[in-house]
Amino acid sequence: MKKVFIKSFFLFSIMFAFISCETLELEPNIENPNALGLSSADPNFILNTMQLNLRDQSEDMSGTVDQAVRLSVTGATYNAQAGVTVLNGEWTRLYGFNQDFITLETLATGNDDLGVHLGMAQIMKAAMFVYMVDLTDGAVFTEANNPEIRNPNVDTGESIYTAMYALLDEGIQTLENTAGPAPTNDLFFGGDKNAWIRFANSFKLKMRLTTRLVTAAESTTAINALIADGNLIDSNSEDMEFRYGVSGPPFESRHPFFTANYITGGANYMPNFLMSHMRDANSVEDPRMKYYFYRQTTRDPRNAAELPCAGDSRYPFCNIGQGYWGRDHGDPNSIPNDRNLRTVFGVYPAAGAFDDQFADVVDSENLGGNGIHPVMLSSWVQFMLAESALTLGTTGDAATYLENGIRQHIAKVIGFYPAGDPGSADVDAYVADVLAEYTAADPSGKLDIITREWYISSWGNAIEPFNTYRRTGFPSFIVDPVFDLGPIMRSFLYPENERTANSNPNFEQRNNQDQVFWDNNPAGFIN
Repeated sequence: MKKVFIKSFFLFSIMFAFISCETLELEPNIENPNALGLSSADPNFILNTMQLNLRDQSEDMSGTVDQAVRLSVTGATYNAQAGVTVLNGEWTRLYGFNQDFITLETLATGNDDLGVHLGMAQIMKAAMFVYMVDLTDGAVFTEANNPEIRNPNVDTGESIYTAMYALLDEGIQTLENTAGPAPTNDLFFGGDKNAWIRFANSFKLKMRLTTRLVTAAESTTAINALIADGNLIDSNSEDMEFRYGVSGPPFESRHPFFTANYITGGANYMPNFLMSHMRDANSVEDPRMKYYFYRQTTRDPRNAAELPCAGDSRYPFCNIGQGYWGRDHGDPNSIPNDRNLRTVFGVYPAAGAFDDQFADVVDSENLGGNGIHPVMLSSWVQFMLAESALTLGTTGDAATYLENGIRQHIAKVIGFYPAGDPGSADVDAYVADVLAEYTAADPSGKLDIITREWYISSWGNAIEPFNTYRRTGFPSFIVDPVFDLGPIMRSFLYPENERTANSNPNFEQRNNQDQVFWDNNPAGFIN
């Protein structure tokens, strides 16, 4: 679900402080107050802008790929979802970020007080470029933001990955070796440089797992080293996430899922297959069910006007009952007048309403929108280690990692609203069901279960499910579209705004069936 851009109150406050405190004091000493140079640049303002860009890039790329992995519902063809304008905003943001990085790096040269700033920036830059490469398999990197090069070359995804491993290591070393002060306002970790190091290591784990099909030996060695080092994100308190606020206009700070669904009625449809699985697949309902989904009513649709798919055998679900008004993937029907009836995002991650009221969203008692955007969670790290142990034979037991991941994520979700805790008996029963299924499965089935539980725990960020789907072909419970949406994209096209501006003859447009360098699975591997 491509988010509607919002201006965070963090950004406003930082901009206000910068304008009022910095610009006015410097104005008598510069010729043009509208063109401030490096000497007047505020490194804290630059760093916060970069952090917001990282959040926006993660959110927007999640919204770019979530329909492909059915975490949101669509009737549009995959070709339309991967058109030439789809990544315009993300591409532009990447190079705006990179220009800020260059500025901050220049300011930090020889300035020991900016060591933490620089280390954080190096780690964020690696994440930004990896996000892009995983979608486009290439980007302008070595010649990026060079004013003397009008038509820069595109670097390969493989070469950028290599450079980003080095940059992550450099960022870690920068943080380890600096005694400089924390930034004024670290929007993710409150200035804790050790937390940034854990995130950098966890991101390296993600990269090594992503490329395991083409770099099995290197990935195995590197992942074992990360496990031995013991400095990964391994508890919910260490999670990398952006926390939203509760302020409404004029300085909107609430979660975009909340603002889209809790002000004038539901805007998104929840996927029927996921709701059905979480409710019915095990001996107990998934303990996160009432946290993920909020029903505005307990009644079911009454007629075809409310449920256009009714009676059509081509729909595997259409309606799953008990007031869960969702939609099947690929449903091309028109939208009924059901904004105050359809099921919407609940407590997690949007900080909406807990599913025990059955009132329309406008009148619901809710958490006010101060939810999170998850970037890297401890539970995800456990699922990564589970896949790695199963497929590469890395250190540790895959079943133990799987159980850790499930339990950590359930605990995180329940922590959003402890009053809704279903109790330890239901959590234990859910875990026991999954582990029994895992024990009985063959290696392929075990991988399917790991990716399925990771998928469910990725609610709120579709980036890893999309990578995992292309890498493994799992989870298998993802449903086929009701109607043919064409071949699913294996990658995305270079954005039109770059193609228009860059006339480098080596900058050739891609096809959305072209595979990124780490995806060596056959054509038609996913659908």
